[in-house]
Amino acid sequence: MSSPVDYWNRVASEKRFSHPLNLEWLQRAPNSRSPLIVDCGCGYGRTLNELQQAGFTNLVGVDFSMAMLSRCRDTCTDPLLICNDGRSLPLRSNSIDVVLLFAVLTCIPDSSEQLHQIAEVHRILKPNGLIYISDLLINTDERNRERYERDAARYNCYGVFELPEGVVVRHHQKEWIDELTGSFEPLEFNRFEVKTMNGNNSAAFQYLGRKTKFQV
Repeated sequence: MSSPVDYWNRVASEKRFSHPLNLEWLQRAPNSRSPLIVDCGCGYGRTLNELQQAGFTNLVGVDFSMAMLSRCRDTCTDPLLICNDGRSLPLRSNSIDVVLLFAVLTCIPDSSEQLHQIAEVHRILKPNGLIYISDLLINTDERNRERYERDAARYNCYGVFELPEGVVVRHHQKEWIDELTGSFEPLEFNRFEVKTMNGNNSAAFQYLGRKTKFQV
């Protein structure tokens, strides 16, 4: 099995993502007129491009795939693009208004790595800053149940499974998302259906949370 970086570099020109962006949610940012937004796991820039078209100008895209970032630069000329795996973001603490994680958690199957990613997002967000997650939930159809059950013992997590193309992904229990985002004040949680990167329907969710001014 190839490494995640090798995989995403290999498929950078092929994959498409369709998670919708709710621009109204961004109006809750501390600096709603001109928020500094970091798209963590920006991929080929679909969400960054939508933000540009909506008039947002203070944008940063982060991804660990140089091939994805190269594709992103072809369509998004203004945002600052950073090649980084998200584990230690080269951004100051308490400096960002909004962090987006769109179809990112599904690509981080390990629970401890997800927790580390969310802690790093918490670090860079300003007090009252927003975390906006869009990702995949556990499905109940036979095809997905078979995949979950096949790989649950190997990865010690129901919902983590291997794709035939050589990458491990994760679909999430709602209870895990609640635990994962426990350091934030929850503002919104919406369920919906989305097309995956391989064109299949999947249960999905969008979460909006706020970093409170005072942390216990």
